[in-house]
Parts: sequence; C-alpha cells; structure tokens
Amino acid sequence: MDIRAFGSVFPQQASLPYASGFAWAPADGEKRFSTCRGLYIEGDATDTFYIELNDAPGQWILAEVGANKVLPFAATAISGGNVDSVKVLY
Repeated sequence: MDIRAFGSVFPQQASLPYASGFAWAPADGEKRFSTCRGLYIEGDATDTFYIELNDAPGQWILAEVGANKVLPFAATAISGGNVDSVKVLY
C-alpha cells in the first residue's frame, strides 16, 4: 500500500518522513503527549533523559544516547536529564 504525504507518494516501508514535532529541553520539565513516531536528540556528546514508551505507561526508562541521532521510539512522555534538546517527531 502506498502512502500519500507531502505532495508525494511513498512506498510502504519502515522509514517514512516525519511531518511535524516540537522541541523540548530538560528545563521545560516533564512533558506528556498522546504519542510520537520518533525523537531527535541534539547535543554534542552522550546525553541522557528519561522516556515513557507507549507500551509501558508509568515506567520511566533512562535513555543514554549520542547526540544528533533519531530514535524511532513511540513515546508518551519525556523528562529530566542532561540533553541539550529533544525534538519530538510525528
């Protein structure tokens, strides 16, 4: 099944373009949202933050990742850590 988006047609595959999102930083405090398709981590070193995944509500996981990476996680909340910024992607 092909997927129509952004004026183009994409073949069904695991990797599709992200449509939108918002920026978050630890100073913003805990942020909850309905869901997301991925998280883009911005920084200059190995950074940490806490994430609540869709299939594990109420369970916080410490994510320790290198900077400038996309994590293809479906999450419902992020909080704390020393990361510069996280872009929540839809």
